[in-house]
Amino acid sequence: MPVINPATEQIIGDIPAATEEDVNVAVDAAHKALKRNGGKEWASASGAHRAKYLRAIASKIVEKKSELAKLEAIDCGKPLEEAAWDMNDVAGCFEYNADLAEELDRNQNASVSLPMDTFKCHLIREPIGVVGLITPWNYPLLMATWKVAPAMAAGCAAILKPSELASLLLHLN
Repeated sequence: MPVINPATEQIIGDIPAATEEDVNVAVDAAHKALKRNGGKEWASASGAHRAKYLRAIASKIVEKKSELAKLEAIDCGKPLEEAAWDMNDVAGCFEYNADLAEELDRNQNASVSLPMDTFKCHLIREPIGVVGLITPWNYPLLMATWKVAPAMAAGCAAILKPSELASLLLHLN
C-alpha cells in the first residue's frame, strides 16, 4: 500500500497489507516466542528483566529522536517540532512502563485485605499471552507506545496493526 505525505500528497513509501495468513503467522510466532525457554525469556521473566528492555528502547528513542521526528512529521503531516515533542513522550512512556514492570516484582503475591479473617486473598499478576493492538493515525508512534509498552511490561507478546494512514515509522526494522 502506498504511504502518502498528507502535507505534499506525494508517495513517500510503501507498507504491506497483511492477509489473514500473515496475521495467523504473526500470532503463531508470538505464541512460540512466549513459550521459548519455558517462558523464562519473556512471559515468566522478572519485571526487572523486562524493564531493562523497556529502558533500552527509551534510550534508543532519545538517541534517534531527530530522525524519528522527521519520519513522523512526513508520515502524518505534523510540524517537526510537534513530532519531536512526541518522541520525548514516547521515551517517557517506555521509562514509565519500565518502572511499572519493576513494581510488579515488588507487589507480586501481595496480600489483599478482606472484611472477614476466615478468607485469605493474594494478588498474582501474570501475562495474559498474545495481545492484538490497533492504533489510530494521529500520533502514530506515541499511540503505539501507549499500547506496546504496557503489554511488554506485563510480559505479553504484542501484534501491532497500525493505521494505514500513518504507519511508515511503525514499519521500520
